Amino acid sequence: MALPFTQVRGQNTSNEFVEEMHLLEIENRMLNFYQELKNISAKIGQYTSDELTEVDKKVTAIDTKWNTYYQAQQIIIAEDDSLLQIAANYQLAKQNLLDSIALQKHIFKSQKDFAEAETFFQTQDNTYSQLYETAFEYSLVKTLATELEKIKGKEQLLFAEVQNHYDIAKSLSEEFSNFLPRFQPIEEKYIELKNISEKIQALEYKPWLQRIKDYLYSLAAVAMILLFLNMLQAKLKALKQARENAKKLREMMDKDNNDYPTI
Repeated sequence: MALPFTQVRGQNTSNEFVEEMHLLEIENRMLNFYQELKNISAKIGQYTSDELTEVDKKVTAIDTKWNTYYQAQQIIIAEDDSLLQIAANYQLAKQNLLDSIALQKHIFKSQKDFAEAETFFQTQDNTYSQLYETAFEYSLVKTLATELEKIKGKEQLLFAEVQNHYDIAKSLSEEFSNFLPRFQPIEEKYIELKNISEKIQALEYKPWLQRIKDYLYSLAAVAMILLFLNMLQAKLKALKQARENAKKLREMMDKDNNDYPTI
């Protein structure tokens, strides 16, 4: 038996109402996921390093729930432009949040790595002083050549660590300008340690006669440099004096010309 028109119309209206309520429920659930991400994003700069790790886990948990719900309602969402737009907004918000978390983690790690480099260089003076003294003492005795090589090997490993900390600090100072003032002492200490490293690696056993010859040669080289500098200084002084004499001569000539009577 056919249903009356009014009854059929009433059923259609009821079905549409149910569908609208279902769509509204889906929309609200999707917006809740989206808002959770926005709330986290608004506080991203306030989290500590440890808190940031927990936030990362929370975002993963939210996204897992989103994916489960999205897949369950995928057919309905695909047929509704408003729901598709919410889905697009959610994905964009998630990516922006993940990028912000990654950036904050990088900043925290950079601060930690730079501080470690600072501390490392501040504690190397005594270590390198002892290494050089020991290496120098071993280089005086021929039978300790093997021990000297061990010290050199130990220093090479240590300098590799020096180089690594320096490279990290330099890279971070180039990336973050606020590290530049703190990088200068690191660079100065690096140059100092590098010079000591080169001296240690150059040490070798030499007979005392050869050491004396090398010392005298070094004195002679210094004397030659000082002699050259003294000659250069004397020439500069003579040139300066010649310029002053020429200036005085010009002034005297100008004065004589001005003394002639004018008609």
